[in-house]
Amino acid sequence: MDDQRSTAAQTAILTAAAGGIGAATATALALAGFDLVLVDVDGDGVDRVAAGLAGSQEGTGSQDGTGRSVVAVEADVTDEAAVASVVAQAVDRFGRIDGLVNLVGAGRAGAKAPDVALTDWSWVLDRTLTSTFLMCRAVIPVMEAQGGGAVVNVASMAGIRGMYRSPAYCAAKGGVISLTKALALDHGPAGVRVNCVAPGAVATPALRRGRSDADIAAIGRGSLTGRVAEPEEIAAAISWLLTPAASYVMGQTIEVDGGLPTPA
Repeated sequence: MDDQRSTAAQTAILTAAAGGIGAATATALALAGFDLVLVDVDGDGVDRVAAGLAGSQEGTGSQDGTGRSVVAVEADVTDEAAVASVVAQAVDRFGRIDGLVNLVGAGRAGAKAPDVALTDWSWVLDRTLTSTFLMCRAVIPVMEAQGGGAVVNVASMAGIRGMYRSPAYCAAKGGVISLTKALALDHGPAGVRVNCVAPGAVATPALRRGRSDADIAAIGRGSLTGRVAEPEEIAAAISWLLTPAASYVMGQTIEVDGGLPTPA
């Protein structure tokens, strides 16, 4: 995106938008002036997020308080046909795609590599890495044809530092980081900026599931801030990377982790 677009209507697609970091990012992008296509397999959830932005109960196709248009789409972005449909709907509705945020990801912790079934390995990689690839593959040609755009892939500190008993998740998130670098090299010269955000622990419903407040507090003490992040703090980094303010940032992975100490 160039400076000429900074005050004009811009459109972004956001996956995994029904809650957590996705919902917070949707709010941040609407406030930054983006029309939004919000995507999630949870149709009711993504409708609620769209309706919340609109300040009404209507959801799909409505206007939020900033005057932006918000469209909710129920889709599984691990499926090629579904991805093609999402991108087609965005182009048909808004005529262009200026931003893409790939937030879909999933993990199944609790096993070392010898105990991970191939079906579980494939399930994690499909949702975390393949979904990112499919969305980028479909959206980047649209961005190149219109003269540019910005992509933010969301990885995890697990893809940088590793995490106990999560080999598939670590491999998938590490793959997202490497894919980001490859896409930046290939498409940066055509005006498509591709970057990555790697969050640490974030107070999302997924983190809270099965954990007490004391458990979460203990996780937070592992960072220099002494706490876990709020979804809005990750959303702020994602939103910034889509704006012209980040126009000289390319192929980078920004670690938003509260300052994890370097291992001894």
